[in-house]
Parts: sequence; C-alpha cells; structure tokens
Amino acid sequence: SQELEQSPQSSIVQEGNNLTINCTSSKTLYGLYWYKQKCGESLIFLMMLQKGGEEKSHEKITAKLDEKKQQSSLHITASQPSQAGIYLCGANAQ
Repeated sequence: SQELEQSPQSSIVQEGNNLTINCTSSKTLYGLYWYKQKCGESLIFLMMLQKGGEEKSHEKITAKLDEKKQQSSLHITASQPSQAGIYLCGANAQ
C-alpha cells in the first residue's frame, strides 16, 4: 500500500508570510491532488498534478510535482486569514 506523509504536520503562519507544505510518497506518483478544508466544512479541491515537473497555481497557491523525489510541494505566498485551514494531499500510485 502507498503511504503519504505531509510536513510540517501543522504550522502557525503570520499574515503576509509564506508557507511551504511537502507531501512525500512511499511509491511512484502517477497523479497528486491537493485539497483544502476549513473548520467544519467539506473538502475543497485545489489542483491536480500529473506530470513530473508540472507546476500549477490557484490564486496565491502554487504546487509542484517532482516524480523522482516522489514528492509534491504546496507553496502559499503572502498568506491571508482566508487561507487558514487544513491542507491535504492525495495520490494515485501503482
């Protein structure tokens, strides 16, 4: 079975600062998904990455996929209170 590990597991970021969250897989990634969840609300789909080196942006959030490292990073630039929440990664693997 595949295991995903996110780091840091939690972080407190002051408004205006940047934050990077990494998601590392125990197996080769064939598609990685990033989601956001606000307290008491359902998951919000942010983006999907399918190719190594692929980079996508959504508002002030950028995500990259590195197949060789079996890892994806989510970068939040100039954080705002509206971006507070739980960020989760999910993946397709073989």
